[in-house]
Amino acid sequence: MGFRSGRGCWLGAALGAAGALLPLFSAPGMAAAGAAVADAPAKIRIAFAGDSIVDNYWAGVGRIIEGNPCLKDAVELGRFAKNGTGLTRGDRTYWPREIKRVDAAFRPTLSVLSIGLNDQQFIVDGSGARTAWGAPDWTDKYRHELDEFLKAAVETRAIVLLIGMPAMRDVKENIAISEKNALFAEAVAALGDANLRYVEPWRLHAEGPETFASYGPDKSGRLVQIRTTDGEHFTTAGEDLAASYLFPKIIEALDEAGRGLDRCLGRQTKDQHQVRDQVSGQISGQVSDKVTDDPAAAVRR
Repeated sequence: MGFRSGRGCWLGAALGAAGALLPLFSAPGMAAAGAAVADAPAKIRIAFAGDSIVDNYWAGVGRIIEGNPCLKDAVELGRFAKNGTGLTRGDRTYWPREIKRVDAAFRPTLSVLSIGLNDQQFIVDGSGARTAWGAPDWTDKYRHELDEFLKAAVETRAIVLLIGMPAMRDVKENIAISEKNALFAEAVAALGDANLRYVEPWRLHAEGPETFASYGPDKSGRLVQIRTTDGEHFTTAGEDLAASYLFPKIIEALDEAGRGLDRCLGRQTKDQHQVRDQVSGQISGQVSDKVTDDPAAAVRR
């Protein structure tokens, strides 16, 4: 009791001293500083969630953000990739539930999602029920899990970009990837949510069928390794190429939602679009000669 009483006396004296100092902190300069802090726009939060491919996108976009001091102050990235997961193995990570956890913890303005890389297998749903790989109802079950994932992702009214998967080296895997991308586009269109959109995957080839290549021109046209030796993921140079494609999609979606970043980009954004288009044209003209799987033909970055 004596300790509590002494503490009360100490608090009373401290509050009295603080009251005497209040006029010092109500000067016009301090008030203006307080108003400036209050008027500062809240950070735009971008979550990257899904399987390991989304980690490549997070890394590439992160370097864009780091290269612009204004963007560093205006944007916060959240990294929520889980390697080896997907929509099939709910016994490991059930993504319709996991994306809700991510949204509750991070409260994203916009979410970048990539999923499906590891889904050529049997399905375990959130209740533990199994559907065999190759079973007649496998596709219907997968479509159901995809719908549950997308509905959970838009539940908080965040903007959601579902990114299609890029070309893979393995022929069978590449066919499966193409089929899933078609499912993704159909599911997004069927859900019809204004905050949800499907984004076509990054392509090395500007026109014609997209085929896998380990090496290709970087943004400057120099031949570098752009995909890793597993035939699935991106190298650092490949991440930068994919991010230069994806970041304008993010900016566009934010603009349409009234959360534009003109204060950080302004005219620079238009210039970047023009430069990117020019580079794409240069790369398109060089692709037939320069894309390759031959390490000896490329300079590693």
